[in-house]
Amino acid sequence: MIESRLPYEISLSPNTAAAPCARLVLKDRLREWGLTELLEDAGTVTGELVANAARLGQVFTVRLIPEDGALLVEVVDSSPDEPQIRDAFGDADAEGGRGLLIVAALAAGWGVRREGRRKVVWARVAP
Repeated sequence: MIESRLPYEISLSPNTAAAPCARLVLKDRLREWGLTELLEDAGTVTGELVANAARLGQVFTVRLIPEDGALLVEVVDSSPDEPQIRDAFGDADAEGGRGLLIVAALAAGWGVRREGRRKVVWARVAP
């Protein structure tokens, strides 16, 4: 069915259920699109990007876009601040700072772009 390959978008509230909710939606979409081989890496990448957006304390949007056997994950928020990779692996007590390093390791590419006043953090997950 052609419609099943259309991009999917969901708005989420900034709370502790956001990342698990996004991963559940992701799992359903990947099954529908026949891309279940991406589930593990895409789940981790999506969870990290969503957790970053949820920390901003405002509603944000997750877009899942299937493309040529890969998946583009976009998280859209209204914060002007761009995410920065921090090296927290040397600090065992750090509670954060590893997410974008994990995204960079698992994704075929990632980055940030502007859509008007909104920021889009994206990652492409490929087999």
